Amino acid sequence: MEGAHEKLLHLTFDEAEGIETSENAKTNSHQSSKFILWFQIFIFTFFAIAGQAAGTLLGRVYYEQGGKSRWIATLAQTAGFPILLPFIFYPSTKNHNEENELSIHKPSLLIRVSVYIFLGLFQVANSMLYTVGVQYLPVSTYALICGSQLAFNALTSFFINGQKITPIILNSVVLLSFSSSVIIFQNETGDGGEISQTSLLIGFLAATMGSLGYALQFSLTELAFQKVFKSGSLKVVTKMSFFIGLFVTLTSLTGLFASGNWRDLEKEMGEYRTGKLSYVLNLVCTAISWQLYAVGTIGLVFKASSLFSNVIINLGTTVGPIFAVVLLKDKMSGLKVFSLLLGLWGYVSYIYQHYLDDIEAKSGEAKSSAEDDDF
Repeated sequence: MEGAHEKLLHLTFDEAEGIETSENAKTNSHQSSKFILWFQIFIFTFFAIAGQAAGTLLGRVYYEQGGKSRWIATLAQTAGFPILLPFIFYPSTKNHNEENELSIHKPSLLIRVSVYIFLGLFQVANSMLYTVGVQYLPVSTYALICGSQLAFNALTSFFINGQKITPIILNSVVLLSFSSSVIIFQNETGDGGEISQTSLLIGFLAATMGSLGYALQFSLTELAFQKVFKSGSLKVVTKMSFFIGLFVTLTSLTGLFASGNWRDLEKEMGEYRTGKLSYVLNLVCTAISWQLYAVGTIGLVFKASSLFSNVIINLGTTVGPIFAVVLLKDKMSGLKVFSLLLGLWGYVSYIYQHYLDDIEAKSGEAKSSAEDDDF
């Protein structure tokens, strides 16, 4: 009996040790997956902020140095899609289970093309509106007005994506929205040199409508990931960025030739103040910058949510005015500083909500684990 008791006790210890090892492996795997997720989010965040800041500044420089074509400026926002070709054709490693799952859930070619075209048409209109906004507004003003995109996106994500709106998130949205709209009460004539009130109003309305359009586009993109593109691979982000860029570029080229603006390109290039080479380099760098922005923002929608992506975009608006002041000699008035502080406050509020959600999730996991141990 004593030998049997010792054997049973030994087995019990072995089982306990096995369970503990299994739990440790699960914990390590969970932590590793979480680290990879946040690392990917960090990379997409860098792409979004860097691309937004560089693209906005280069767009402003294009007009200041003599560029006039809105179609060319709009085209430059999406024409960088060919740089994604190597990433699309790069073979990804999948096991048989993943391949079978993808084959089951993979949408038809017609559905995928329809989604790309639909989202592409949205982007054509939004890009044109933002192009008008950049043309008529100083960079700092334009960037701050675009902060209203977050407020619009909070509404669209609530109704379309089922986004939870807590009091802290609502506070964040209100602060960020107010920070972007308060500057309309300031006379901006001194900021850009010669900006009339009519031009300021046109730029303000165009940038605001562009923000609303992009908010809706982001929510629809998240819906597409939820209902159509169910793959867990990052390649789906690259493909969506590439094909939307392709369709938008084709549409912009159609508009460029239909409007007859292409006839003025040689003249515009010749009259560009810093020379033809500078003209080409500006457009090439603008295209690459906005393509990085597109990959970053779509990647954040895929890995987090459309609302999170818009929060990062608003964080980028705090970077734009800083570079505009340093590089383009924009004036940072007291009202703009106040707007920036409100924007930062709103961003910190949103991050604090994520911190609370993380604590709640960990508490729920610990409670669930304790209940399992009781059984």
